[in-house]
Amino acid sequence: MKSTRNYSKSFIYIIAVIIILTFIFPSNGYAINSDSRDTLVLLGNENLAPIVYNDNGTAKGVAVDIAKAIGNRIGYDIVVMAVNWEQAQNMVLNGEADGLLQINPGPERDKLYDFSVPLLRSDFSIFVQRDNVALGTIDDLIGKRVGVESAGYPIILLQGYEGIDLEIIRNWETSFRDLSNGDIDAIIVDRWIGEYELAKSKIEGVKVVENPIETQYSRIAVKKGDMETLSLINSGLTEITEDGTVDRIMDQWQGKRVVYITKDYYQNFFLRSISIFLLMVALVAIYLVRKYQKLSEKLKASVKERTEELRRVNEMLKASNLKLEQISMIDGLTSIKNRRAFDIAFNKAYKLCMREGIPIALIMIDIDHFKIFNDTYGHLSGDQALIRIAEVIEDVIKRPGDIAARYGGEEFVVLLMNTTEEGAAIVAEEIRRRIEELGIHNEGMNTVITVSLGLSSFVPDDEKTPEELIGTADRALYKAKEGGRNKVVVWGQV
Repeated sequence: MKSTRNYSKSFIYIIAVIIILTFIFPSNGYAINSDSRDTLVLLGNENLAPIVYNDNGTAKGVAVDIAKAIGNRIGYDIVVMAVNWEQAQNMVLNGEADGLLQINPGPERDKLYDFSVPLLRSDFSIFVQRDNVALGTIDDLIGKRVGVESAGYPIILLQGYEGIDLEIIRNWETSFRDLSNGDIDAIIVDRWIGEYELAKSKIEGVKVVENPIETQYSRIAVKKGDMETLSLINSGLTEITEDGTVDRIMDQWQGKRVVYITKDYYQNFFLRSISIFLLMVALVAIYLVRKYQKLSEKLKASVKERTEELRRVNEMLKASNLKLEQISMIDGLTSIKNRRAFDIAFNKAYKLCMREGIPIALIMIDIDHFKIFNDTYGHLSGDQALIRIAEVIEDVIKRPGDIAARYGGEEFVVLLMNTTEEGAAIVAEEIRRRIEELGIHNEGMNTVITVSLGLSSFVPDDEKTPEELIGTADRALYKAKEGGRNKVVVWGQV
């Protein structure tokens, strides 16, 4: 009987230990279950508000919302954790998490990670004291004390410059106050992050240098060689970029895209100002009747100052909206103009050429046997091929007013102002030749990737339409493909 009681007590102790361990070591830790790939864990920098940040233990930010949208698209639960950035990078390399959210590629990072297609634009900018006009480029920072975040991209960017005294940032608010007080000379950080911190902390006496020192597109990174996870992420990110989901998420966060004063802060500031104004009027009416005239003059000056301040804020908001509009004109994969940007530019160019009586040319470009290439190598290699081909096309187009755009899928379009068929044919042949010289092998066709090009040109008048120019160029492209591909066909010579 005593043995039975001892056995019961031991069993109870074992059960208690299991329950305690379950609470201490929950199943949803940093690493995911390797047997069930229904969850991906991405780690972000806890100090990158409003892109990624830690809000009382919960990861928030525009990149976090995009990551969750990727998970919904690919049928995975994506868990985002905002932690110390250096710790996050080590955890991914040690296999304790699947990837890093919001990271910029670089030579050293390329050795450790594979990167997704573009995620968000990063304008790395210099923040200085408001009256400082001497610091505008990286070269100006030599001999200066410059604040950068540990393990962030700016510190990698500045390592190639000798003589810059780097100060590691531990706390954004403290560092920006040090900058305002002159304890450091500059801070380099993504413009969105720096401006958000200035607005949140209400720090004065600091400005951003208008031209960024470098513009990149951030990515999602996985450990080198983890192509299965990268392919999943790329498929989801590409889909939500093309269907407008990313644009909608950006719109939702637009109210937090600040230019020194957030919309929320300005509304609260305005309400506080009105309250103070009413209180001042009441006090003057009761206690300062004899000074009414002097008070009226002060109130007029205050209203004028508020009006001028409102005008300046509106101008800054308009500038921010213009930048967002420009971003919406860029193809998310190739970084050249997209179909929307082309349609707008084409309509303007066509009207101008009609008014001036000058020719306008259009070159339609299609990648030969691109579906076979994708089926052979996969969509990731297909994306890289599209990026390289877009770079060649844009490099050939050099004149102001001429544009190159991604028309859709594997099709591109080039618009040439004041250009005849003969001139357009020279440009088209240069594009065809240089793409063939890239030497991108297409094993499915036992050849390199080539393109077919169709072009058309005429002087617009009342009897011709923009659709006619597009239609004839498209039919010329069809003739090029029908005639064996890898060639240029001029509609006027068909």
